[in-house]
Amino acid sequence: MLPLAQLLEIDLSTRSVTPIPCPEAVLRQCLGGRGLNAWLLQRYFAPGCDPLGPDNPLIVSRGLLTGTAAPAASRVHLSALSPLTGLLGSSNVGGDLGVELARCQVLGLVIRGKATEPCYLWVGDDGVEIRPGSHLWGLDTVQTEERLRGELDDATLPVLCIGPAGEHGVRFACAMAGRDHAAGRTGLGAVLGAKGVKAIAVRSRRRTPRLLSDAVRDAARDYVRQVRESSRYPTLSTYGGAAYLPWASDLGVLGTRNFREGQFAGAEQLSSQAMHRHVTRRTNCPRCPVRCKADLRVDSGPYRGLSATRPEFEVAAALGARCGLGDAEAVIYLHDRCSRLGVDSISAGAALAFAMDLFERGILTLEDTGGLELTWGNATAMALLIEQIARVEGLGAVLAQGVRRAAAAIGRGAERHALHVKGLELTCFDPRGLTGTGLGYAVSSRGGDFNQAYTTQEYRWSGERAQDELGDARAADRFAPQGKAAMSRQSQIACAALDSVGLCKMPSFTVIDRFDLENEARLTAAITGWEISAADLRQAGERTLVLERLLNRAQGATAADDTLPARFREEVLPEGPAAGRTLDSGPLVQEFYHLMGWDEAGRPTPAKLRELDLVEGTPVDRAA
Repeated sequence: MLPLAQLLEIDLSTRSVTPIPCPEAVLRQCLGGRGLNAWLLQRYFAPGCDPLGPDNPLIVSRGLLTGTAAPAASRVHLSALSPLTGLLGSSNVGGDLGVELARCQVLGLVIRGKATEPCYLWVGDDGVEIRPGSHLWGLDTVQTEERLRGELDDATLPVLCIGPAGEHGVRFACAMAGRDHAAGRTGLGAVLGAKGVKAIAVRSRRRTPRLLSDAVRDAARDYVRQVRESSRYPTLSTYGGAAYLPWASDLGVLGTRNFREGQFAGAEQLSSQAMHRHVTRRTNCPRCPVRCKADLRVDSGPYRGLSATRPEFEVAAALGARCGLGDAEAVIYLHDRCSRLGVDSISAGAALAFAMDLFERGILTLEDTGGLELTWGNATAMALLIEQIARVEGLGAVLAQGVRRAAAAIGRGAERHALHVKGLELTCFDPRGLTGTGLGYAVSSRGGDFNQAYTTQEYRWSGERAQDELGDARAADRFAPQGKAAMSRQSQIACAALDSVGLCKMPSFTVIDRFDLENEARLTAAITGWEISAADLRQAGERTLVLERLLNRAQGATAADDTLPARFREEVLPEGPAAGRTLDSGPLVQEFYHLMGWDEAGRPTPAKLRELDLVEGTPVDRAA
């Protein structure tokens, strides 16, 4: 059975900490993590509030299974109104933080108000303390972690913190949970900074022996067995996700030079196989059998002496191929700077590529850039611009607003080259070669991001499997529109469920390659003692998507926001397997709405709300 855990409301303005009732019925409906956050936002969120103002609640919750015996269950979910998109802000992070929250018997924190002076939050066995943090302000994320660990005499203290970017209100600032775990997307580091919270440090002194039932042991062992028997396990365990950069380039879907191309000649040089000579230690999140992360040290060349962590797939693509940079050591360095400064590496890479695209087209000049030669692959200029972004200086002050706002400020036709959905910069896959991914970008709750869509089925599954699970063999054809709405629905519901129970998607979706949630239901039932099925988890995941949809609509989002940038709809790729293709996602979006039980305007219907038990206690859809 799960131990009792509490939700805590922290009001920084009044310096008070108050328990929040959380009935078991709510947990059964929403689980934890992302689902619980969606439920809490319905209670605390004020439509129209300033994302960087005191009325925007920031919620930090661990998954339902985080910190239990479930393998790879270490995830924590952050939610608030996003300063980047103006809609739902949502980010998921691994590492030790969630496990320690579980040991403290804390399920989640609702952070409200604004501190009068910089502070950090201490979470321990006796609750939460708001402690002075002015001496931490101005430090980067590594310095902040080291300072707190030294002050508290705890060399392994789990810390979630922001860097200078969060302090300066960069709209895509991230929060780091250790050196290799970022709550990266949608700018929630800026929300922490606006509230005056530099860090959250968590430590329990409890070490209660874990007594596992046979059901828990069997479910966990079977899950680990499936991971280790997968054909993808050796590659991902040894090299991590960036091993697949050359594959994406060969497929013609690696967003290159701001998505002007789908293939990058330097993909091999950016792969984690090429970085492998720098590995000093392989690492992993607690209880994860994949071990996809690694510490690096560069011992030669211009970055000699650099100790950093290995960039993952999306980061290497964003700072590498998207910017025309094929130097692995330079990408390692740039990623390290983003992490230390507290900048989302994906949005940073997108902003740099956007600026480089404009520079090559003559829309930005040397006068606009302050003399920076923003040519493709210019690592020196990229490093300087990242520093400017984090400190909101020069051209960086414009780009720190995100590409949508930056394009509006620059004008001169820049908007066409700002590639985002709902204000969130895209992840690396080009939708002209991956139809299901393009649909996922268009309709995802937080905007143009793969991690909440995760449609790996379109390039992995056979036609027979697609027919069996999705009802259409053509879903396995990445160029075909048929079956993609069903695929996106399956994936997004499964993503929401995993983000809620606290399991990492890498082992479940990438390695094991299952979206049916049977493994996850078996683990959840064994650990909680509840009678819960895969169908129950799917319903909880769908409930989360609907709650998020209602939140976005309350902020003014409409069906018009569920679309792709004009580049993908109107411009063809010049070469590669996807050459000559465009993608109009409009008909697919309507089919997705229908399968979700939403109307043609993207509004969940009354019948769907009743089906998901969301009629009572759900705010009126203010955009109806």
